[in-house]
Amino acid sequence: MTFWQWFQPVSFQIIWLTLTLGGNTWLALAVVILVSHFVLSPSKSEDCKILLLALVGFSTDLIMTYLGVFIFNQWPLWLLVLWMAFVLNLGHSMRFLRRLKLIYLINIGALGGSYAYWVSWKFGAVEWPYGAALTMVIVATIWAIILPLFVKVDLFTRNSHHD
Repeated sequence: MTFWQWFQPVSFQIIWLTLTLGGNTWLALAVVILVSHFVLSPSKSEDCKILLLALVGFSTDLIMTYLGVFIFNQWPLWLLVLWMAFVLNLGHSMRFLRRLKLIYLINIGALGGSYAYWVSWKFGAVEWPYGAALTMVIVATIWAIILPLFVKVDLFTRNSHHD
């Protein structure tokens, strides 16, 4: 296993934990780690192209905030960095998702996405005024769509096998 193959998934977990626990307060640390991704990445140009997906994810979370599904105690700029880190995973440590059938991507998205948001809620990163059950259903539904879509867009955008 190369340094990159180790660094990339571990750095995402550090970014996720840092931002979920610290929000905007720890944003600088997460940005430094994200910049390190680009310095070390073997596929910088493809990584840059896929970053547009982060705006889709971030916008989705902002719409959910506007609709009152999520409440943050501060403007969640940290969510944009978290979305950037997530979409970068698609072409690297989560590349295996490309080989899965749509039904598996839907289920992984629904379960994994809702679980990550649930942990964020438990950590106090977000409030759920609609309650856990309804919010989990909403998040699971969104992620059942987002993950398969993002995996397909990443595959299309990259058009080749890296790492």
